[in-house]
Amino acid sequence: MGNYEEEKVSGGMDRRSFFKLGGLTAGVVAFAGMAGCAPQQEMANTGGDNETVAARVPYAVYDTDILMIGGGYGASFAMNEACKVGQNVLVVDEAPYGFGGAFGMNFDIMNTWVPGAYYETEEEVPGTKKIRNEALYAKTGVQNEVEVNPDVVCANWGEILSDRKEDGTPNYIYDFPTTRGFEHSMTRHWSDHFRAKDYVTVHDRTMITDLIIEDGRCLGAVGLHLPTGEYRVYRAKVTLTAAGGCTQFYGWNSTSPTTNNVCDNTADVEMALLRHGGKIANAEFGSYDMMGVFPRSFTASEGSMVGADSVHSGDLMDVDGTYLKDYPEIAEKELLGTQAGVIQAVSIVVDAGKGTENGGVYLDCKPESLSTMRWMYQRNAALLKEKFGFDFTEQPVEVVPEMYEHGGEPITDENAMCVDAEGLFCVRANAGSEGGMMNITNRRMGRYAMKKALEYLATYEESEAVTYEGVAAEIERLEDLRTRQIEGSLRPITVRRNIQHACAESGRPSRSVEVLETAKAELDRIMNEDIPKMACADDSLVSNADWKDAIEVVNLLDIARLSVEASLAREESRDALIRPEYPETDDANWKCALAYTRAEDGTLSYEKIPY
Repeated sequence: MGNYEEEKVSGGMDRRSFFKLGGLTAGVVAFAGMAGCAPQQEMANTGGDNETVAARVPYAVYDTDILMIGGGYGASFAMNEACKVGQNVLVVDEAPYGFGGAFGMNFDIMNTWVPGAYYETEEEVPGTKKIRNEALYAKTGVQNEVEVNPDVVCANWGEILSDRKEDGTPNYIYDFPTTRGFEHSMTRHWSDHFRAKDYVTVHDRTMITDLIIEDGRCLGAVGLHLPTGEYRVYRAKVTLTAAGGCTQFYGWNSTSPTTNNVCDNTADVEMALLRHGGKIANAEFGSYDMMGVFPRSFTASEGSMVGADSVHSGDLMDVDGTYLKDYPEIAEKELLGTQAGVIQAVSIVVDAGKGTENGGVYLDCKPESLSTMRWMYQRNAALLKEKFGFDFTEQPVEVVPEMYEHGGEPITDENAMCVDAEGLFCVRANAGSEGGMMNITNRRMGRYAMKKALEYLATYEESEAVTYEGVAAEIERLEDLRTRQIEGSLRPITVRRNIQHACAESGRPSRSVEVLETAKAELDRIMNEDIPKMACADDSLVSNADWKDAIEVVNLLDIARLSVEASLAREESRDALIRPEYPETDDANWKCALAYTRAEDGTLSYEKIPY
């Protein structure tokens, strides 16, 4: 049976994890007022001569060869590679394990793949028109056994193919020469599979707040156990990040951001790297589906509404009832065959004044159309009719671009290792203008990043002098966010909503100069005025949602500013990024990644990284 840290009301770990991971270390002096946290005057001998420095509050220390940040789709394929060779992995997941990121949609994740995409050499891997590291992309595609028979792989992980034709064969919702896929997948089986592995130890409900980086080398991460408020220091020889993209800055749809991503997706790891001087690229790009926004009290979400992806785009229409497929310009360019093309088609209609007031179009949901959509949309339509009396088949439904993935990832070398932090491997490393990770790319990158991490681990040498000074500094930062008292303060949720309102238009696919400059001014104001006034309602350590929000708001503001400023800088339209003033794609000047760094005063600057 694997090692899974069950939820506790107090800090600590079970005996098996204690001996497996090296024990518990606490700061030298306990912070005043922390009842029940007795200080330890001496630290346990868990790191030889390189002990973690003392902080003024207690913290736990975990030593591991491999630290995996994130426990979702890409992380699972990475974990599988480690398990094949008997290598232990410590997995840290902010959500309850099995319910975060895309795994949070465990009732209906869709698996897609390229039929027969098994390549013996890098030269055989087909190229891509996306902005991405082509050399890395080719390397990840070589000898990818997952693509040979994904049905078998999923079955071996406890999956079932419940949606079948009358002859018993799987019912593929996508069955094209370039893409095949099925739905009704239950990823909970996958998380159970890895939780049971002896090689995998899971610490869930633990937010990573900072990376430990010294002399250009990643030595692990600092985390916070959300139910108890216990600080956790993870000292690792190798760190892999598979935390997913951030979409939470893009909203507002009356009650929430316009995204199906969970609230936890706030680019924690990437923004930690940014604070350490690392480069973050492709933050201007996002991936979108067209999702319903009526009734207005519902989120525009793949999981709770009815919508159209590229397969069902033929049912999209403008405000006059003209189908987008009947627009000559859209038909001529064959835009409705890809997700990015659908967004470009919608932008043509909206910019022509034929869209909805919310920047979308309409979806014809007549019964024969609804019957061809994904099972999830059909289920949602039935539930909303049953519970609220709204019949989607009686009238077209307004749908708007819903951001389901977002760019903003570290620059890596061809081994998927961050160029700014040796030992930090990135599962989400070559999304580029795709704006996020498809599950095809997650599989390839998860497997490849772990293989390269294992090669690095085999030749790993300890650093001669390590101070871990960043640990105490990070704990001080978090303590300030938890305990600060300011007259006329703003709650973190208020600042979060201010960010989302500022990006309600600038996060849409079509981004004019005026919209972006307005958003930039407001985000700068939030940085200079709101963040210094942000304070929690109380300083509780236990399940303090305000504290969690405060930590995430800092990250959310940085990724929002990156998105807006990178969009302003890129003077072209590409894929789902539409610049009305620059409608053409300009490969000569902009076929590159815009890699941003952040100065201590918050100023952002970029360099072009050619791919």
